[in-house]
Amino acid sequence: PGPMGSAHPLGAPYQAFQTADGWLNVGAGTQAMWPRLTKVLGVPEMADDPRYLTVADRMTHLDELIGELAPLFERRTVDEWLAIFEAEGIPGGPVLSIGEMLEDPQTIARDMITEVPHSRLGTVKTLGTPIKFSGTPTALRRGAPLLGEHTAEVLHELGYSDDEVAAFVDGGTVIVAGD
Repeated sequence: PGPMGSAHPLGAPYQAFQTADGWLNVGAGTQAMWPRLTKVLGVPEMADDPRYLTVADRMTHLDELIGELAPLFERRTVDEWLAIFEAEGIPGGPVLSIGEMLEDPQTIARDMITEVPHSRLGTVKTLGTPIKFSGTPTALRRGAPLLGEHTAEVLHELGYSDDEVAAFVDGGTVIVAGD
């Protein structure tokens, strides 16, 4: 199989499409979503096309399918498609730039950008923890380590003595920051 880009490997169409003003993720890779999607795209007859009847058929003819669908998405903007999808219950969402993602209300509401102390850079912004628990809050305590920055600390937590850690460093088994 060739590269699939943003396409899901088991369902189609389930990928990003270019619109009139940006990219749109389309999650219509199930049997139930397929007729809804063909309807909103203005090509309901595609739902009965023998090449595309089942998910397996659509995956077999994926290049043809995408070739037929792609120009249809270019007829409207991302926001127009999202409004149509919302009304029809079709999963979809915009593909955001990094700047847009940083300002997105969902990113902010889920605390996905957080500030942490970094050993060399001071306070830095980084991605927050994607898994959230209602009764057990998660938090990042520090920024990404430098190469070997926590090696000695981890080895000490595992029960190794200062002399053993020094022997690992001297033997080239591990790297400790600054070596």
